[in-house]
Amino acid sequence: MMKKVLAGLAIAAGLFASTGVASAQTTLRVANWLPPSHPLVSDIIKPWIEDVNKATEGRVVLELLTSPLGPPPAHFDFAVNGVADVTYGVHNYTPGRFVATSIAELPFLSNTSEALSVAYWKVHEKYLAGANEHKGTHVLSVFTHGPGQLWTKGRDLTSMDGIAGSKIRIGGGIAQDVATALDLVPVQAPVTKAYELLSGGVADGIQFPAESVAFFNIQNVVDSGLVVDGGLYNVSFFVVMNGAKWDGLSDADKEAIMSVSGASLALRAGKAWDAADQRGYDAMKEKGITLVRPEGAAAEAIKAKLAGVEADAVKRISEKGVDAAAALKALKAGVAGE
Repeated sequence: MMKKVLAGLAIAAGLFASTGVASAQTTLRVANWLPPSHPLVSDIIKPWIEDVNKATEGRVVLELLTSPLGPPPAHFDFAVNGVADVTYGVHNYTPGRFVATSIAELPFLSNTSEALSVAYWKVHEKYLAGANEHKGTHVLSVFTHGPGQLWTKGRDLTSMDGIAGSKIRIGGGIAQDVATALDLVPVQAPVTKAYELLSGGVADGIQFPAESVAFFNIQNVVDSGLVVDGGLYNVSFFVVMNGAKWDGLSDADKEAIMSVSGASLALRAGKAWDAADQRGYDAMKEKGITLVRPEGAAAEAIKAKLAGVEADAVKRISEKGVDAAAALKALKAGVAGE
């Protein structure tokens, strides 16, 4: 009889423990708006999700949604409003909302995403977070893609005169300022329309990192690229969690999540973008695309045209209460490994 009682107690204890584990598990939905094959998803977000699940020993489980909840620009607010628990996105998709983060999008900053992304996270923590531009969320990481360059068809890229007046599909933010300063004619259109615009002659070229040239098959509709040392621009990305969801986590789980986020996620993202850029250059080499790398007077001419872009950005960021000059100095020093 005693053996039956003890066995029953053991089973009950096991069921209680099992129930306790299940109730302690937190499942968070991660919004997604890119195809699963895109490097941002396959090489950055998905591996990071696995890292979080492991770091929290299964107490926090992130689940990547398979269908978009809405357009890309809406994703930051999805996190703020709790439509999704975690979101990623591009800061400049909502013009005027994020100003301080544009410091990482300036020209000539870095030839690799890895160096810039790691330095950017550190600068964000020290200088930019105080601007409170991500209110309503907890910032899990920020990073950039690889250096953005100019890709064209039928244009002489050996001098600025050769591209003046060209119609160029651009993104937003600093990339638009750069296009205007280079006397280009910006063409606003979703990235998914890039191939159509170029193949149909609506645009003469596009601003893209090398990765995107290959991913969107742009190597089939351009014949040359202007590859500037340090890049003509970059694009800043965020990964954020709904503020209330973050506050509801235990201190142990917060620490575990940040151990694989922050600088760690910025490093992972940077390495992934750089690898994707190399694949892009390999695809262009196969197509025989000409790469023009300005040096000497040609490089100085581009820098002269874009000098005002940095100055204007520093002014705008300073108006947000950020020591923009110090932040930019620290960003450049971080990229240089200082």
